[in-house]
Amino acid sequence: MAPDPPDYGPRGYLPPRAAKRARKIILREPMGLQWAIAAVVAGVVVLAAGGLLLLRSTPPGPPFVAVGEISQIDPRAAAVVALDDDRDVLVLRGAGGVTVFDAPAATVGWCGERSRLIAAGGNAAWEPDGRLVGGAGDSLARLPSQVYQGVLYVDAAAGGTRLDARPGAEPTTCTP
Repeated sequence: MAPDPPDYGPRGYLPPRAAKRARKIILREPMGLQWAIAAVVAGVVVLAAGGLLLLRSTPPGPPFVAVGEISQIDPRAAAVVALDDDRDVLVLRGAGGVTVFDAPAATVGWCGERSRLIAAGGNAAWEPDGRLVGGAGDSLARLPSQVYQGVLYVDAAAGGTRLDARPGAEPTTCTP
């Protein structure tokens, strides 16, 4: 006569003695209403905390300084904006989002056809993240920035971070 199949799990999964102990782990009755209420209360607490965080948001404090309205910069281009301390920054909106760099010495424009920042005169080309990919020079120094209620704030005290330059055979003109 063959031994009885185990009560718990597939055949051979647990020996009979372990199967009896494992059954004790399984909940023996349905969960009560208090579990559903606890889940709803936890959800309400999380939503309230998130709403409070959104309602109490404030513009960034020092060392960030207000640069100006973001709507003044064409969303398909890049523009140079002057800070209060006679420092110029290059604000790029053409790549989507807002990226701020220390303005280079050369005049720089956004080439939407190639998705590159191109120096006037065609002596350098940068990717939207500021990495030099064509011509000579350095990568652009990216500055911390934040947009709050339509106003652009830049960390004027930051030195900026530069990616490693990868100058190569990348064309430095805007023709696709």
